[in-house]
Amino acid sequence: MKKTSAFLPTRVSMAVAVVCIGISMPAFAQVEAKVTGRVQFDARNHTSSAATVDDRDSASYADNYEIRRARIGVSGTINKDIAYEVVGNAVGSSANFVDTAFANYGFNKAAQFRAGRFKQPFSLEELTSSNSIDFMERSYGNQVVPGKRLGIMLHGEPTKGMTYGISSFQQDFSQGVSSQNLGQSNAARLAANLAEMQGIGDTVIHVGYAQAKMYNKVANVTSSSGGTTTTATVLSMRSENRGINNAYRIRLNGDSVTTGYSVVGQTLTSVENSLTGTEFAAARGPFKFQMENFRNYVKASSVGGSANVNHAANYYEVMYNITGESWSKAYRGGAFSGITPGSIYMKDYGGVVGNGIGAWQVGLRMSDYTVDEGTVTTASTGSKTGKTSTLALNWLLNNNARVMLNYSETKFGTAFIPVDTAGNSIDSERTISMRTQVNF
Repeated sequence: MKKTSAFLPTRVSMAVAVVCIGISMPAFAQVEAKVTGRVQFDARNHTSSAATVDDRDSASYADNYEIRRARIGVSGTINKDIAYEVVGNAVGSSANFVDTAFANYGFNKAAQFRAGRFKQPFSLEELTSSNSIDFMERSYGNQVVPGKRLGIMLHGEPTKGMTYGISSFQQDFSQGVSSQNLGQSNAARLAANLAEMQGIGDTVIHVGYAQAKMYNKVANVTSSSGGTTTTATVLSMRSENRGINNAYRIRLNGDSVTTGYSVVGQTLTSVENSLTGTEFAAARGPFKFQMENFRNYVKASSVGGSANVNHAANYYEVMYNITGESWSKAYRGGAFSGITPGSIYMKDYGGVVGNGIGAWQVGLRMSDYTVDEGTVTTASTGSKTGKTSTLALNWLLNNNARVMLNYSETKFGTAFIPVDTAGNSIDSERTISMRTQVNF
């Protein structure tokens, strides 16, 4: 009897399990997943009066090959309304492999909820994927925007042509170096395509405005082998097209430590950024004009000093699709994606026979930054102003491969001596760069 009674519940349990599996399978049958990735390989030639020195600090203005991005991941949906993405970054200075990892609950398209690591709602340029940006590198303003951060966001499209996003996030993977309060940093953006709202075809008239408040804690470290006073960088600019690093830099003194290079102090430097951004883009057919203005108020304090600085950056660009592709087809959700080539260069592309020339683009961007030092207790280095002009020629073989050629020329407001250049000052820089890219 004991044997029978033990066996019967087991069979019942198995039957229940089979029924549950049968019920569950239809509920989760609409899980979709696709592998996603990108590889971008760059070559750069820099020209300036800066001396060539065998030092880690001078590496930014040396000619170089670079794997700019190498990412692999998976994205998809669950029952259509829940979207997810997990992407790893194989290159870069961060020890954390995660590039993006989030879940997006889109049951109500006007009020969606996202949680994880994702791009914060700020800047038209930043919200355009690196697969589709017009130039090899983004503008000066992009060096201070929130970018990808851990947090939560409410976003959506409440009406045709209008999008919004409101987020709460932290500055790094570790909350301890961001702030002691959860979600103290935040961002908000509102954008509209007036052409879509008015039903104007083949046209984009984009306007947008965003604000962000960011709190960060920066480690104080020594910067020389004989140093005993730690410092922390609270604002730095790199010339566009991956040019000279620390073209402008503010460091504040921290605490005193034992002599040595990269010795970490006991204290942290507090940095607060109050950032605003305005966006405008107008496109019709193959022509596009785009601009953004960034205003950043930086407030920083440490045991050895403080800084109150007004920082501004702007860019203005024009892009033209020589082969006639329309920009309006590449605009969705308050940002631009990549255009679809009207013809395919490769002979066999997913079963579609090509022999076309692909898509060709030409563009010009004018970009600048300005720093107005209100109060800085430690002397800054570099030039407080910089202007860069960049010419671009892009060849899109198909939706998954392109070649980019950029030429940029930067003029600094004042001549300065870059880090570790044995006294050679510069006031300008020229950079030629080329990228080969595949994405899927």
